Amino acid sequence: MKVGKKLVFVFKIFLVCAVSAGLAWSFNSLRPVPPITMQQAEIIEIDGAETLKFFDSNEAVFVDARSDTDFAMGHIPGAVNVPSWAIGIELDGLITSIPKDKMIVVYCDGLSCGKSNIVARKLRDKGFSNLAVYPDGLDGWLSLGRDLEGN
Repeated sequence: MKVGKKLVFVFKIFLVCAVSAGLAWSFNSLRPVPPITMQQAEIIEIDGAETLKFFDSNEAVFVDARSDTDFAMGHIPGAVNVPSWAIGIELDGLITSIPKDKMIVVYCDGLSCGKSNIVARKLRDKGFSNLAVYPDGLDGWLSLGRDLEGN
């Protein structure tokens, strides 16, 4: 390739990049920004000792983020089932019994399960502010020597 053709090719690449950057900047500057109405509550992670403290003192409501079938096979005693797939009216019906003034501890199977984070974010979006995720889930609960309750 001759030097002149190389320069034209490099110029075309530069021109495409400059036009792309200009379009991206203009679209982003014209996009409406939603107003910030309320700062979202922080979702904390707790370990086994904190989980047991909340459970033994009855200071928290435990929410199981697994499916209703898994929940029926065994869950933390007294837990409420809110499957991660629940949305809309179904989600609203499942959370009516959960008090908003208590700590909510959400869990699922264990470290490899992300359902508890999904449900915690849904609860935060529904106005719950005292939220914690127990990432060790049922695996951690059983390793602490605690029993499960089944339906």
